[in-house]
Formats: sequence, structure tokens, C-alpha cells
Amino acid sequence: MRMDRFRNAILVPIVAAALALGVPAQADPSPVAQGEIDHLLTFVAASPCTFIRNGEPHPAADARAHLETKLKFARGSISSADEFIRYVATESSMSHEPYKVKCGSKPEMPAGAWLADELKRYRATAARPAH
Repeated sequence: MRMDRFRNAILVPIVAAALALGVPAQADPSPVAQGEIDHLLTFVAASPCTFIRNGEPHPAADARAHLETKLKFARGSISSADEFIRYVATESSMSHEPYKVKCGSKPEMPAGAWLADELKRYRATAARPAH
């Protein structure tokens, strides 16, 4: 029962947000985009950072699980890793409060910017020719 409430608490706001933001219904991500999204989820899970969602700290594994749940419900509207960051990993669908990360002694930073930086680094690495 608790999972049903959780799923409904996530699904309804995501659908509403997608409609309000005018997120067009699109196909599932391409294999390249899915690889980038998978990388970002792995990056989140492996991070030593604390994730702050609605003012509450969460460990990396919980943050990944939360993002995967949101992605599951938004799947048809997400076609790229950039859209994953923008529509799934940047803010709470319910409160619209930005997600943040706290990494060691560094100041908190917006999770969307943190993930965008990692995506940029990942793309640059993937674009390098193999030696």
C-alpha cells in the first residue's frame, strides 16, 4: 500500500508538470541517450555526496532509486540525457523545490548543474578517439 501511495505521489505531479511545461510526448531515448542516462544514474549511485530533496538529506543509493522511479513514469516524455536532467533530476515534482547535492566540505549545489557538468565530462570522454 505504501508503494502505491508513493507511486501516485510521484506519477500525478510528473504528468501534471510535463503538461504544464509543455514537454512533448516523444519516443523512448535512443541507445546513445539511454547510455548517457544510465551513466548519470550510475554516477549518482556511486557518489559520496548527500542528496537533498525537499530539505531532507538522502544517501546516493536512495537518490538513484528516486530518480529511476521518476524516470519510469516520465519515460515517454524523455528522449535525451539533457531532458532527464531538466525534467526528472532538477527539482521535486511535488514542491518544485530544487534538488541539491552536498559533496564533502564544498557548498551545496543544484543537482541539475552537478549532473549537467558530469554529462558534459562524460560526453567529452566518449568523444575522444581510442588510442
